[in-house]
Amino acid sequence: MIIPEKINLNLGENSYPIIIGQDNLAALGNLIQELNLGRDIFLITNTVVAKLYGDTVIKHLRQAGIKHLQMSVIPDGEQAKTIENWHKVLGEIADFDNGLNKRLVVVNLGGGVVGDLGGFVAAVYRRGINFVQVPTTLLANVDSGVGGKVAVNFKQGKNLVGAFYQPRLVFVDLSLLKSLPQAEMRAGLAEVVKYGVIADSELFAFLEQNYHAILQYDLEALHHIVRRSYQIKAQMVEQDERDTKGIRALLNFGHTFGHAIETATNYARYRHGEAVAIGMICAAQLAEELGMFSQGETQRLEALMAKIGLPAKIQGADLAQIMQAMTHDKKFVNKKNRFILPVKIGEAAVKEGIDETLIKKIVARRLE
Repeated sequence: MIIPEKINLNLGENSYPIIIGQDNLAALGNLIQELNLGRDIFLITNTVVAKLYGDTVIKHLRQAGIKHLQMSVIPDGEQAKTIENWHKVLGEIADFDNGLNKRLVVVNLGGGVVGDLGGFVAAVYRRGINFVQVPTTLLANVDSGVGGKVAVNFKQGKNLVGAFYQPRLVFVDLSLLKSLPQAEMRAGLAEVVKYGVIADSELFAFLEQNYHAILQYDLEALHHIVRRSYQIKAQMVEQDERDTKGIRALLNFGHTFGHAIETATNYARYRHGEAVAIGMICAAQLAEELGMFSQGETQRLEALMAKIGLPAKIQGADLAQIMQAMTHDKKFVNKKNRFILPVKIGEAAVKEGIDETLIKKIVARRLE
């Protein structure tokens, strides 16, 4: 049994706790009230999670004394993270508010799409209201559920419209992960691999030794990787909340290639973590070509990805589409490319102005 624990993300007046537990969903409503986050709950989820946990969460919130409660349901998948769905949910929360100026708190129950879109709703409604992240996927647990980057996608690129807006609470019930399909677990694990490469060689080694247990939903192993991922991300966000110092940028290892792959395939072929997995291999090979990273460590990374069962090749897009998508990457400044590249397992660096011919060569290797 996992005893609930708290990790504090310290950002001055924007600080908030991350609670990690097991079978602790019943405590959510009482904690929201103890933290004085709001008394009127607008719950945002997707069609899949609503069927699995919607009624249970509503029951627990009612039992905690929440009287005014409404649930908004969006479609499942990355293709739902659109300005149209964001606008739809904004209309629903405005109807729920009904001009009564309620003490609203948004609760996002779901994965990265729900968290990003729901966080962006909270960021703009009434110029900002409190929101809580209740991640139900491994990916949301270890990455998108914390840090305050909220956004929706545009056809030109991923997360192009959004804001920096921190949650007031991240509430983790590891038991919810048992309902995740294996493909989602594998995709989420890609983000944990990222943390190992950029910041913690011991975490990387733990994944090499325990990936099978993690994929079998071993709660002790899951607890270890979720807790360590949150610690790493919290430390980086605390030092660089708005991504201006180059510290938080390290969290984008694999994402420049990965986001371009997602955009070029219209967010339909790859899960986010799958695209990032390919992106990390591309970044490692690019670093190897630049003499920054050893061939042996690239092979070690590829071997771990293969064991987890993540893709290594790009299907459904051509070189021109991927390169075009990459030009819209938010990390590029004045059309000057910017990549996060590994130096060794456990350390990464920012590299700018890389020859486009070399980038094309790396992408071309991955195409099928």
